Amino acid sequence: MKKILISTGGSGGHVVPALNLYNHLKNDFDVSLYTDARGAKYIPKEIKKTIFEVKKIPEKKYLFPLKIIFLFFAFIKSLMHFRKNKIDILISTGGYMSLPIALVSKIFNKKIILFEPNSIIGRSNKFLLKFAHQVLCYDRDIFLKGDNKIAKHSHKAVMIEPILNNCFYFKQNAGETKDDAFRILIIGGSQASLFFSKHLKSEIIQLSKKYKIEVTQQLSPDFDIDIYKKEYDKNNIKNNLFFFEDNFLCKKNNFDIAITRAGASSLAELAHLNIPFISIPFPYATDNHQFLNAKRYYDRNCCWILEEKNFNSGDIYEIINQIMVNKNEYFEKKKILMKFNENQTWENFNRKIIKYLNDN
Repeated sequence: MKKILISTGGSGGHVVPALNLYNHLKNDFDVSLYTDARGAKYIPKEIKKTIFEVKKIPEKKYLFPLKIIFLFFAFIKSLMHFRKNKIDILISTGGYMSLPIALVSKIFNKKIILFEPNSIIGRSNKFLLKFAHQVLCYDRDIFLKGDNKIAKHSHKAVMIEPILNNCFYFKQNAGETKDDAFRILIIGGSQASLFFSKHLKSEIIQLSKKYKIEVTQQLSPDFDIDIYKKEYDKNNIKNNLFFFEDNFLCKKNNFDIAITRAGASSLAELAHLNIPFISIPFPYATDNHQFLNAKRYYDRNCCWILEEKNFNSGDIYEIINQIMVNKNEYFEKKKILMKFNENQTWENFNRKIIKYLNDN
């Protein structure tokens, strides 16, 4: 049985696809996870994993020697781990902590497969491209968004469907908007969104003056749910407020529209559930990858995009008001999302990924 190591870490955007991939592979391969302390908090206790910290040093020139020292020790630890466990294939979902273990894989001449869900290649994966056997991605155009050093590796691209949790394949929202209330979801991903918590409540209250709406909103941990809730209650807005929850959309997904950041996993889940969305990408994401993630759907007429730097009070109101006045554009987006999901089943993807890894 092949031994596969999935290297992941940092945010939920790296770890969630790694977990979903693990669930696809666990019955056919000896598979384990290699993660850092931040990534470990997203991984259930029962899953076999090695928690391995690689300190992230700020991008300061005078700290460069310290960065080299930490990477050297991380490399030695990775070398010991790899030799002890005799790994056949390394799959890296990105993150700086994957660099040492990937370099060790190259030394042992083992297959390195990169996973890149974003619409631009991340910095760690960009560095590892020259060592990689192939790159699993959702968008082949990622090799066009860079210099010639990236484009020359385009032959390594392997197009796959979004890797989702099993629960999503049984929960698709194909219904039309209800007449009684318009259901709005506000989510900020695993890192939450302080901007959403600060600025979107007034938009919802403004909408409630004209339409009957329900709001389900993820709050930043800095906010008190009870205090936040009082203002919605005062305006007779039915509401459900929560902090980050794993696979929240598996538990509740009967929403008419979502207001969201633009992490690759979040957008893939909303798209699979046929929920049109207004994306406000996180403006400080590395290489502006969240904006490019959202633009991939925008170019296919699946969503609306607002940029945080240009955000004005009333922007959300204007979009949703237009939807309520004329739902044709809204339903067109919903119809396109449904086409995205044709023939996407857990079994189909599972069969493809198992065959792919057995062939490699």
